[in-house]
Formats: sequence, structure tokens, C-alpha cells
Amino acid sequence: MSKYRDHQDFGINAPINWRENTTIEAFIKGMSGIAPPGMKPKESRGRRFEEHTDKDKSARWHRNYDIAMFGGTDIPLPASQMKQADLEDLLNHGLARKPQVVETEDGRKF
Repeated sequence: MSKYRDHQDFGINAPINWRENTTIEAFIKGMSGIAPPGMKPKESRGRRFEEHTDKDKSARWHRNYDIAMFGGTDIPLPASQMKQADLEDLLNHGLARKPQVVETEDGRKF
């Protein structure tokens, strides 16, 4: 069973989850996993990474995902931010928020 009911449900929840999960800590952890021995990623790059994951960027991420996965999108540029805001506004009208579930190495989910 998929996490999202349909594309509209995806459009509402996935960009929010993306914004919440693109943090300095996530960047440092991910880059540390691929860094050469004895090297670590710069924290300043992690800050820049997190700064570029705001609401406008998540709308662009959603549009690019649609193009990559489906070969097209119903989110036009430059109005993609307005379309994303309209989708997220549906949360105020009864649609349930679905936060991302993260599974740890020992199998715990949170």
C-alpha cells in the first residue's frame, strides 16, 4: 500500500515533509556517510543547504518531481508557489497531514 492516497495527497504532504527533513543534521549525516576517511563536511554547507529548503523551493521540488516521474506537471512556473500554497491550504479544510515515517537502523519507526 502506498503512503499517499493520490497525487493531490502527495502534493500536500510530500513538500512539507521535504522541508521538515532537509536539515543541517540530515545534510551532515548524509555527506559524512560518503566522505573520504578522515574528512567531514563543512557545517557552513549544511546551513546553506537548509536555507534553500523553504516554501518556494519545496514548490519547485514538487514541480521537478512531477516532471521527472511523470514527464509533465500541472504546476506551472512561476505560479508553482501559488499552486503549492493552494494544495497545502487543503490541510485547513479537513485533509489529514501525513508526516514522514523514518525507520532507524534497529527497526524502530518514528
